[in-house]
Amino acid sequence: MPPSSSTADPFEAYSRYRRRVRYGQVLMVVGATIALVHLVLHLAGSPSGWTDLAAGYPVAGLVFMAGVWLAGQTEPKRKK
Repeated sequence: MPPSSSTADPFEAYSRYRRRVRYGQVLMVVGATIALVHLVLHLAGSPSGWTDLAAGYPVAGLVFMAGVWLAGQTEPKRKK
């Protein structure tokens, strides 16, 4: 049975927090890359309808915002 959050190791909690922050930063980079690829596709020519939807600015924004949400979480508090 896993330990409850009140008895969890504080170093393990901090490790999980740092992992979530890194995942969030990776998602932000992926979102920016999707937007850049979409911009290049528009400059090179008109992308197809599916490409415009799948690699479009709305998807890039959603992925980026998911990364901001993960990376922006507060650090876990230490119990005294």
